[in-house]
Amino acid sequence: MSRPAGDIRPPGVYVSNVDAPARGYTLADTRIAGFVGLAAKGPLDVPVRISSWDQFNDVFSSVDIAHLSNAVEGFFLNGGQTCYVVRVSHRARGDAQAGPEHAFASERVVKDGWDKPTLRVRAKSEGRWGNNVWVRWAQSIGAKGLLTSDLEVGAGEALTSNTRGFERGQLVRIYDRQNSDYVVLTDVGERSLKWATTTPVNRRYRAAGPTYFEVIELELHVALRDRKETFRALQISPTSRRYVGRIVEYESRIVSVDDLASKSAWPHNLPPADVAAKLVNGRDGTDTLTPEDIIGFDQGPGERAGLMALAALEDVGLLCAPDAMIFPQRKPGPEGDLGAQRVHDAMINMCENLKDRFALLDIPMSRDIEITRRWRRRTDTSYAAYYWPWVGIVEDDGRIVKVPPCGHMAGLYARCDTETGVHRAPANEPLRGVVDLSLLLTEDDQGLLNSEAINVFRLSRGIRPWGARTSSSDSSWRFVNVRRLFIMLRRALEEGSRWVVFEPNTPNTWDSVRTRVRAFLEKLYEKGMFAGGSPEESFYVKCDAETNPPEACEQGILAVEIGVAPAIPAEFLVIRVTQKLGEDGQPGTEKT
Repeated sequence: MSRPAGDIRPPGVYVSNVDAPARGYTLADTRIAGFVGLAAKGPLDVPVRISSWDQFNDVFSSVDIAHLSNAVEGFFLNGGQTCYVVRVSHRARGDAQAGPEHAFASERVVKDGWDKPTLRVRAKSEGRWGNNVWVRWAQSIGAKGLLTSDLEVGAGEALTSNTRGFERGQLVRIYDRQNSDYVVLTDVGERSLKWATTTPVNRRYRAAGPTYFEVIELELHVALRDRKETFRALQISPTSRRYVGRIVEYESRIVSVDDLASKSAWPHNLPPADVAAKLVNGRDGTDTLTPEDIIGFDQGPGERAGLMALAALEDVGLLCAPDAMIFPQRKPGPEGDLGAQRVHDAMINMCENLKDRFALLDIPMSRDIEITRRWRRRTDTSYAAYYWPWVGIVEDDGRIVKVPPCGHMAGLYARCDTETGVHRAPANEPLRGVVDLSLLLTEDDQGLLNSEAINVFRLSRGIRPWGARTSSSDSSWRFVNVRRLFIMLRRALEEGSRWVVFEPNTPNTWDSVRTRVRAFLEKLYEKGMFAGGSPEESFYVKCDAETNPPEACEQGILAVEIGVAPAIPAEFLVIRVTQKLGEDGQPGTEKT
């Protein structure tokens, strides 16, 4: 028992009992989507957490030929709250030089007073967007002081009337009426300035001269349309707190600066004041995009790219790659189809290997149902679902364009998870922001495609997905919500069972695990996630000597066996109409 804070007791050791943190299980979040595709700007091959459509536009923005921006917008319109976006492009890897086919960041190299390269300004990310960035360099005067004691040739320290505003790493001009020298400060005392012998004073200065000190500073002005950035009091000595490369890198959202280490003497190594000029040579690298650019690779921390960069993010529950459809659009036929299918195969492999996420796959836009059916038949997995046809959205200029539906459906998945739960089939809900379809289907078409696990859209009080089937031939995993329910269970049980690690592998621990898991499953049963008329009919939990024999315990293995009966969606509603004959033999009231 703990005493009140005001209770005064003599020094000593006192025991205060504190309740241990609860060890329970909670629902895992399956709503976070991972998108991979093309964008106009933004970091390449780096997953960026996005919480709104405005944030996506600020970080990435859209590119004309791509579907990523429409997919992300559809995600947020339909109920998505958080996603990760990985921008990809065709880029040079490793030490390879970037060629004209590769993505490249706009840049401008600035020459110093002796016409040698001194600084390079680069756009923050690759792409043509950087060709619209204007930059301008300027010089200004900072702090000033007055020499108070004569300064001899070769001196490395001077006394001054003022040291306020002087800092280590600054370029300082020492001058009188006839001469001037430039030094880089290494230390600032209460009334003294010190500099290195690499920048010695070459003349004798008298305090009565008078002799002055002034800090020479750089300014960088950056403009991109209506966004402007200004950086003042910059220095090109790496020892300065205001080192240009470091300050611009951390504070600018548009450019970065590389120090090319000019060998010109101070102050001739500074960029001269100049008029504003544009950055040049930015390239998107989208025209030569390959499936490998989207798929990427995973070579460990810091060495991940493309889709594979999402593998390390444990909170991603949905995968979307809308720009896989670029390949069939560019090269209709087997070659283009193969490119998209390679991306889809990589998505499915990730989902099946990690078992903690689900892939939403598109089918190329076509008016031939047979092509769609052939496309679907090549896949057999419960970790993915196909959606078709493409959906029509309204652009800012009023045009209706057709886009792959995966992003809108990912938002609908998130909406159903939020409003009801992961056990709710993501179907028969209106798609927001959708006004048309690339192909209107008859009921016979829908029945045929649904039987082959192609989820189609139906015009019924808006445009709604009219199917919730995975692409699996196993009837146990036929429905999207069943597979995603088990994904949620797996993630929740793994996360909630971390406390068991290093606990004694004894019956007491088994009983604790069994009790906590059962309490969690009972909550899910109450939410309607399981079939059955009672908890006993809906699930079971075993964690005892049978599941943990002595040989397993000796190896440090604690096993829990859990079985659940998932709720299956009602896909077909059968209405029977009968007619009861009246006493006179004539038709009477209809019953349904």
